[in-house]
Amino acid sequence: MLEVLKKIKEKQQEAKKIIGEASIEAQKIKQGLLEKSVAVNEEAYLAEIAQAEKRADELLNSSSLGIDQRIKQILSKGEQQAKEIEIKAKINHEKAVNNVLDIIFNRSEKK
Repeated sequence: MLEVLKKIKEKQQEAKKIIGEASIEAQKIKQGLLEKSVAVNEEAYLAEIAQAEKRADELLNSSSLGIDQRIKQILSKGEQQAKEIEIKAKINHEKAVNNVLDIIFNRSEKK
């Protein structure tokens, strides 16, 4: 009977040792998975940031092109208005010169 108790005690110690080793191994596996999870999350985060930066650059370029186009439109319109004003000014200048000449000639004829 003593022999059986010794065997039981040995088997309990072996089982305790196996459980301890399994616990240590499980902890290592858990730590490895946690590290891999962090790495995967970080990669996904960096990929999302890169995608967001790319989209921001695209939007910036798009808005810059829109702004450049709008500036060109405004400048073109301004140039067109300046030409129209210049034409009207020449016409008015000619009318004014003709009026002055008419006044001068009509006064000299009246005398």
